[in-house]
Amino acid sequence: MHPMLNIAIRAVRKGGDFIIQNYDTHKFIKEDLEKNKTFIKNIIYKTNRIINQIIHKSYPHHIILKKNENIFLKKNNENTIWVINELDGKNNFIKCFPYFCISIAIIIKSQIEISVIYDPIRNDLFTAVKGQGSQLNGYRTRCSKVNTLNCTTVAVNLPEKIYNETFSYFEMYKKLIFCGISFRCTGSTVLDTAYVAAGKIDCLFDFNLEPNNFIAGKLQVREAGCLISNFTGGHEHNNCHSGNITSNPKFIRLITEKIRAFYLI
Repeated sequence: MHPMLNIAIRAVRKGGDFIIQNYDTHKFIKEDLEKNKTFIKNIIYKTNRIINQIIHKSYPHHIILKKNENIFLKKNNENTIWVINELDGKNNFIKCFPYFCISIAIIIKSQIEISVIYDPIRNDLFTAVKGQGSQLNGYRTRCSKVNTLNCTTVAVNLPEKIYNETFSYFEMYKKLIFCGISFRCTGSTVLDTAYVAAGKIDCLFDFNLEPNNFIAGKLQVREAGCLISNFTGGHEHNNCHSGNITSNPKFIRLITEKIRAFYLI
């Protein structure tokens, strides 16, 4: 096993232990939004500190990306970069809905080489190493081989603001629902990508792409045989306002044929 993968796994497990301890305490007061915000910020800060300490102990000279730092500004950096998402699915965590995760991606010479996504509730560990495939709890994973729209499951990460485009989105969803697609809006896009890589979900629609969040899932889905496309069937791009589709090549062709007319540039 790659030594950096070992450290990443140790870090997410330690961070996950801390998150679960706080998840079980049920400290959230639903009526007090300010206390919720403060509590979740403290959890994220302490989880980040736990993970940072483990990484720096073994790799003191590596760069750990800061919370709001754009990954693309660091992409040509020759140093090894660790991209951490301490808690994807914050609202789920607050509501005690058990669907959230921690992720780490490791970039070496501008290439995503290692990815770890950890679901502390189910103790599910999704890993990927470039050129060596993706795994779930030590077993090789492959994306869904579905080649029809009927009876398929698509996870969707909706845009935060859709303004006057609402009608077009609804029309697109209606058309796809009539084709037999079942949509899921789970609240954790990173965990969704892991599920796509493991074949548990057939496809992911991401209208609200945040590059730092998607980077860990990107290697997972690629190593599981997925393609990442824009909504017209073209290659993936880094425009965080446009989003993408992640699935097997046949399913992407099928679905982009249906939605191309609705895609809003």
